[in-house]
Amino acid sequence: MKSIIIYTTRYGSATEVAKRIHKGLESDCTLVNMMTEKVPPLDSFDTVILGGSIYIGKVQKELTSFISANLKQLLSKNVGLFLCAGTPKQEDRDKELQGAFPADLLAHAAAKEVLGYAFTFEKMRFFDRLIMKKIKGDAISTYEYYDKRISLFVKALSAK
Repeated sequence: MKSIIIYTTRYGSATEVAKRIHKGLESDCTLVNMMTEKVPPLDSFDTVILGGSIYIGKVQKELTSFISANLKQLLSKNVGLFLCAGTPKQEDRDKELQGAFPADLLAHAAAKEVLGYAFTFEKMRFFDRLIMKKIKGDAISTYEYYDKRISLFVKALSAK
């Protein structure tokens, strides 16, 4: 089974999650950061994993544009969807997922979950730093990656 992980990231949290998913998969797997690399044709992949980070309530437009352009083909694949978002409540994580991906793709996905977050103030642009400081209440860099959720995510994709 051949897999591809296509993700967008601004400050690296989705890269870290993508690498952890990649490590957990036992199949031939390609990692593609679509912010810096061209996505190959999806024809040769059985499983497509899509992910990104939430910024001010939205996932990166590059990811949403890619999904819109390839939705029909994605619905014929084994699909996993992940986000990086610092929302602690499950109901908020569910809302983030629903807002980031089309409903039909969410319904089709074998795995979908928020798998971690990182607030790395040292890497943030000035405006992003100001917004995050206001939302978070401080300017302390923090991160958390949910390895148990990542393991369950990989298991759900492998079972299909």
